[in-house]
Amino acid sequence: MKKQSTVVISKCMAFMPPLVAVSSLLAVVSAFQANANELELSISEELIDLRFTSGYEQDFAGQLALMHADFNDLAADQISYRFFTSDSDSGLQLGAKAFWLDVEEDGGFGIGLSMGANRSLSDNMDLGFQLHYAPDIITGGDFDNVMEYDFRLNYQMVENGSFFVGYRNIEADNGSVDLEIYDDPYFGLKFEF
Repeated sequence: MKKQSTVVISKCMAFMPPLVAVSSLLAVVSAFQANANELELSISEELIDLRFTSGYEQDFAGQLALMHADFNDLAADQISYRFFTSDSDSGLQLGAKAFWLDVEEDGGFGIGLSMGANRSLSDNMDLGFQLHYAPDIITGGDFDNVMEYDFRLNYQMVENGSFFVGYRNIEADNGSVDLEIYDDPYFGLKFEF
């Protein structure tokens, strides 16, 4: 009987680290969501991406993103936080993106430098571009570098809601091969609060 209870306790203890990690992540996401100014959900057959963006003072903003991709039988998960500033006149953005990326057996982290631009095409439509690059010097774990770019066409359908279509590419170099994490179009919805 004592041996069975020891086995049960050890099995329960094996679930504790993932449970604590998931609970912590949910607490952070719920706290961030309460302060979010924008909520975005992007999907495709092989991608789901959820983003919470909060505006700060003096044209600064922060964005928490959770992504899962299953592209070409390569499963990947990413959690990231992007801090950026933007110029409302020109639409240019500069910032940095801290991330944790898990691709099959490879996992890594880093800080990518980012730049972007938004251009208004009409009262209800705009075009955006984002580029994030984390070189070897600021990337750790199993990756030498990580690069991501994203084109997006956004159409405002209602006062606080938009529909968008885009094209996203995410690649990571693990020292021996370039891993193509996602390279396809997607669509989604964005809500402003």
